Amino acid sequence: AFEATIGELYRAGGLPLVCAFCYAIFAATILGIYRTLLQSGLSLSAVLLTTCVAFLTVQIHFSVRPVLFTYLFLALVVEVWRRRTHPLKRDWLILPLVFVAWANLHAGWLAALLFLVMAMAGRLLDRIFKRVDGDEAPLIPWIGLTLLCTLATALNPWGWELHRHIFLMATTLKSAALWDEYLPPNFATPTMSAIAVLFIVVVVFMARVSKRAPLWRWETVLPVLFFLCEGLKAQRHVILLMEIAAVPVARDLEILLHGAWWPFLRERLKEFQAKQRLAGGDAWLALVAALALAALFVRTPIGRSIHVGDNVTQKLVAFLRDHPDRFHRPLTTTWNAGPLLWNLRPDFRVSIDDRGDFYGDDTVFSFVAMTNGSAGWEEKLKKGNYDSLILDPYLQLNELLHFLPEWKEVYRDEHAVVYWRDN
Repeated sequence: AFEATIGELYRAGGLPLVCAFCYAIFAATILGIYRTLLQSGLSLSAVLLTTCVAFLTVQIHFSVRPVLFTYLFLALVVEVWRRRTHPLKRDWLILPLVFVAWANLHAGWLAALLFLVMAMAGRLLDRIFKRVDGDEAPLIPWIGLTLLCTLATALNPWGWELHRHIFLMATTLKSAALWDEYLPPNFATPTMSAIAVLFIVVVVFMARVSKRAPLWRWETVLPVLFFLCEGLKAQRHVILLMEIAAVPVARDLEILLHGAWWPFLRERLKEFQAKQRLAGGDAWLALVAALALAALFVRTPIGRSIHVGDNVTQKLVAFLRDHPDRFHRPLTTTWNAGPLLWNLRPDFRVSIDDRGDFYGDDTVFSFVAMTNGSAGWEEKLKKGNYDSLILDPYLQLNELLHFLPEWKEVYRDEHAVVYWRDN
C-alpha cells in the first residue's frame, strides 16, 4: 500500500509531492506527541522541551519509507490510551480502521499491540497491589478494543500468513544485525538515539530524588522498560520508546523545572497553554500546513532540486546508459542499488539492495563476505556470473580485483567504481 501510494503521488506531482506527503506524515507525528503531552495537564515548558526531544529523535529515521506510518499511528495509539480511562465510542471505529491500514503499510502495528498488552498487564498489577481500583483503571474495554484491532490486522492480501512471516522475520532474520538502524545506540560518541535514551534515564532518576516525584504505575513501567530494552538493542526502536515514554518523562521533567522560570514568563506560558488546550493543539493547522507545503514543493522551483541518491551521479547514469550491453548482470551494493533502480528504470536490474528481508540471510551474508574480501570471495564472485561490478569505493573488493586480470576498471568517481569483465 505504501509503494502504491507513493507511486500515485509521484504520478500526480513528482518527487516534490512525495516529499511534501512524507513531511506532512512526519509533522503530524510530532503534532500528535505534542497534543498528548498538552492534554496531560503538564506545564508548557515540560511539554515543549519533551516535544523538542521527540522531534530530534523521530527525525533520525525520517525517510521515504513506510515506517513513517508506524511512528504516526503509534503516537495515535498512545494518545488514545492516555486520553481517557475508557475508550471513547469513536475509538472502537477509528482504531480498527487504523490497524487495517497499518497492516497493509508496515509491520510496526505489532509494536502498538505489544504496547497495549504491556500497559494492560501493568494495569492488572496495579489493581492486584491496590494502587488503583477498577473504576479508575478498567481492563475489559481495553482488552476488547485490543482484540478487535488484532483481528483487523488480518484484513490484508495474505490474511494470518502475514503474522507468521513477521514473526519469522523478527525471530530468525540474523542479517538485520548488519544494518545501521539495528545497531545499539552509540554512547561512546553519542548519536541522537543515545542522547534520547540518556535524556529519559537521567530525567527519571533525577526526579526520584525529589519528594514530589510522581509515582510511576506498573501500566507505565512495563511498556517503558520493554521498549527501553528494545531500544538498547536497536537504535531505531528508541523512537518507539520516546513516543511511549513522553508523558511520564515529561511529568518527571516538570518536577525538575519547577520554579526555574520567571513568574511573568510562567504566567504567559500558562495563558498560551490554556488556549492551546481549547484549540486541541491547533490540530487543524496540520491540514493547512500540509496543503501549503505541497503547493510550495510542487508549484515553485524549490522542488526541482530534489533527486534520488547522492551517491549515483548523473555522470554515472549517463555512462551506464551509453553501454547497456555491458550491464545485463551487474553486481550492485546495498548503497547504490536503490538509486540505480530509480535513475535507470524500468529496464535496469540489480543483484542486491537494502531489502535484506527480501533477499534472506544467505544472500546478505554472502554479499558482505565477498565485498569485504573474506575467505572464498573469489568463488562467490565467479558463482554470481556477473558481467559488471558497480561498487562503493571503500569496499575491500576494489583492491582484490587488481589480482584478477579479467576485470577492468572503466569508471570511477567519489561515490562509485565500475568494472566490466573482458570476454
